[in-house]
Amino acid sequence: MPTIEELPEMPEFVSQVAGPNPKYADHDAFVDDLMKTPLFMKTMPSEKDIEENETLAAIHSLIYDGTPIEIATNFKNQGNEAFQEGKRGFKHAINYYTKGLDQKADDPKLNAILHTNRAAVNLELGNFRKVLNDCAAALTLQPDNVKAYYRSIKALLALDKLDEALDCCERALKVDPHNAAIQVEQAKVVKRQALLAETARARAEREERTIREARELKNAIVSRGITMITTNPSAPATTTSSHFVHPSQGTHSMRLDTSSDPPTLTVPTVFLYPEHAQSDLIAAFPETDSFQPHLDTMFEQPAPWDEKREYTPDTCEMYFEARNAADGSVRLMRVGSHLTLGSVLAHKDYRVVDGVATFYIVVKGSAFAKSFRKRYKTPTPA
Repeated sequence: MPTIEELPEMPEFVSQVAGPNPKYADHDAFVDDLMKTPLFMKTMPSEKDIEENETLAAIHSLIYDGTPIEIATNFKNQGNEAFQEGKRGFKHAINYYTKGLDQKADDPKLNAILHTNRAAVNLELGNFRKVLNDCAAALTLQPDNVKAYYRSIKALLALDKLDEALDCCERALKVDPHNAAIQVEQAKVVKRQALLAETARARAEREERTIREARELKNAIVSRGITMITTNPSAPATTTSSHFVHPSQGTHSMRLDTSSDPPTLTVPTVFLYPEHAQSDLIAAFPETDSFQPHLDTMFEQPAPWDEKREYTPDTCEMYFEARNAADGSVRLMRVGSHLTLGSVLAHKDYRVVDGVATFYIVVKGSAFAKSFRKRYKTPTPA
């Protein structure tokens, strides 16, 4: 029995009760070094790591000890194990399969498997282009590789390359006519084709309807003699322009209701109350309606901003701005409440600005109404 003096010396790194070995400056350096040992490594070593670590170099030589087919098979098996670990192992699985292919083994079937296995990983990661590249390579090596067809179909379906996916289905079923997995994917491709065809048909119908409605609307505007003006949004507003974008205007626009006989034009119409800097919007004012019913509705109850209760259906006067095309001068044109919107829009001096009809409303006989009219030339009844 050996005496104490004859016992072998304990390794330096276990001679301490606790804490990092004295040769390390800190704990992090100790852990970093520990992670470079094969037992604790979580990632594949780099070529530099292998060169600097004798243990890794020895393991590396063992891994690459054998024929290219044996080495490639070993990498295939390691890749399969990494793939079974789930998402955390996908990166390593791809690395292993790639290293297997790098051996250029003289075995088409083995190389085809490496390609299809790498395609399986990339399919999980959503790298569909890489899937197709690997599957194409596998099929070149092994034309009857149904797995390569299957994974190609999955990738092509994800990319909406449906004609190519269907072609792959047909080719795969020629190899294995009763393959249930391929039949399932074929049904998915056919269903997706039908859905996209229906979507395209519906979109084409909408576009055609939109074009037809726009044409009908344009013809209706022209036939009614309505003058349309489009402003430049970047141009500064003028003090005399009656055009006003109402906060609630949104997507409301001129429309032609073809369900009525004859078809009826509806126009977004804004009423401005310049004395109080207020406004009202009628989103779809039918051209056949007169102004009076709308005034009756708007002023059935006093407006919140009308503290003096001056605005009533009987006290309101309406005007629109008429711009002289020759000299650019602007004057007010008075509008009778008994008139229809269509008759006013067809007036030679009326302009629908950016698809919206705009009118001023003031209180008849008020001091503000008088000062407001003074800004323009003498008003002329419409």
